[in-house]
Amino acid sequence: MVSNRAGPSAAAHRSVRSRGRALLNSARGYDPLLRNAHLLTLSSVLTSLLGALYWALAAHWYSPATVGRNSAAVSAMMFLGGVGQLNLANAMVRFVPSAGPRTGRLVGLAYLVAATVTLAFAAGLVLLIPVVSPGLGFLHGWGLGAAFVVATGAYAIFNLQDGVLTGLRRADWVALENGLFSAEKIGLLVAFAAVGAVNGILLSWMIGLALALVVTNAFVFGRAVPRHQRTPPKARADTSAPTFGYLAADYLGAMCWLAAVNLPVVMVLNRLGAADSAYFSLAWMVPFALYCFSSNMGYSLVVESARDITRLDDYRRVLRHSGRVLVASVVLLIAVSPWVLRLFGSGYARHGTVVLWLLALSALPNLLNTTVVALSRARRRMGVVVGVLGGLSLLVLGLTEALLPVLGITGAGAAWLIGQTVVAAVLLWRRSWWLPARQSAPGPAAEGPRA
Repeated sequence: MVSNRAGPSAAAHRSVRSRGRALLNSARGYDPLLRNAHLLTLSSVLTSLLGALYWALAAHWYSPATVGRNSAAVSAMMFLGGVGQLNLANAMVRFVPSAGPRTGRLVGLAYLVAATVTLAFAAGLVLLIPVVSPGLGFLHGWGLGAAFVVATGAYAIFNLQDGVLTGLRRADWVALENGLFSAEKIGLLVAFAAVGAVNGILLSWMIGLALALVVTNAFVFGRAVPRHQRTPPKARADTSAPTFGYLAADYLGAMCWLAAVNLPVVMVLNRLGAADSAYFSLAWMVPFALYCFSSNMGYSLVVESARDITRLDDYRRVLRHSGRVLVASVVLLIAVSPWVLRLFGSGYARHGTVVLWLLALSALPNLLNTTVVALSRARRRMGVVVGVLGGLSLLVLGLTEALLPVLGITGAGAAWLIGQTVVAAVLLWRRSWWLPARQSAPGPAAEGPRA
């Protein structure tokens, strides 16, 4: 008798709580598309603000040459971590939302593959540093080199868990995780600078990663994944599994993007020296938050359309909402940029202001490019993904190589603005490549062939 009464009572209680959350979200005017995108953006903003504080402290405690070498090593770690995780973070965003009971196996396999491949890539770089990047020669040793390899593997998992949390619609934990990592780095930097550690910048990243991974994955596998596996996908969800064609094409596109983002600072280091590498990398860090906002809106669009394919048409809403925010943000950032860069030191403001302006302006055409990529991932139109990201990478890296000898680090900023603008112009000219048909009825058949 007791058990018969307890079941309906618990169900009724859960129903009341569910309706209460729905009413609260409705009252706030938030649907999951904007709510999760804004939480992801909050994560990016916190990371950028704490990152600015971190690099300001690093710039005051270390010489520009030391900052340049360490920031290039961090960029190399981020690049290899992205290469080695095989873009499975984006696959998690696309396929976890509707994976249901397969979620645990999907995430566990992705972690295993990402860690194995990344460790191999990082070890290869350390062994070949004298040939491929002499500026990173301080990593060519057993002690720091081995630590770099392990930390790069950890960074691959760090990227991957963000994709998992986003796919689980736990963007709040993405913000918490990144805030924790940023705060840890600052504390560790203070400690290493106090004891005079020459490579304290890189070491603070390495140890901070390890701490953040332990905390976050205790939540992922202890609570978030089991709860998600108990929730059946919606009737209008795309429950298909990732295919080799999808993963291969998405990986190729993501590698092009990673190369465009992370290799210019290494190119500056090898061509112009460590000090210019520091000026460019810190100027790039500030407007990159604007890029993150566009990416976060795109991730949320992918998640919601995977759960309900009729939400593909929300790309218009994403462009309108993000466009208004970005225009205001770019104007504000350009106005305050000299004062922002002075936080790092007078040399950073003197050498990096024009670069920051160019990179901030490039965030405007990037909004269209990023939204098209997100929409195409949701529709599994991977030819568009590869075309956009591959074309952008070729333009950015090619123009950077051509303009650095002529304009210095300003040439690297100009390369980003020109590359983003050219790709956006092509997409506006050939809208038929990426515009989806109106979703009059649920079902994947309306989308045509898939990767």
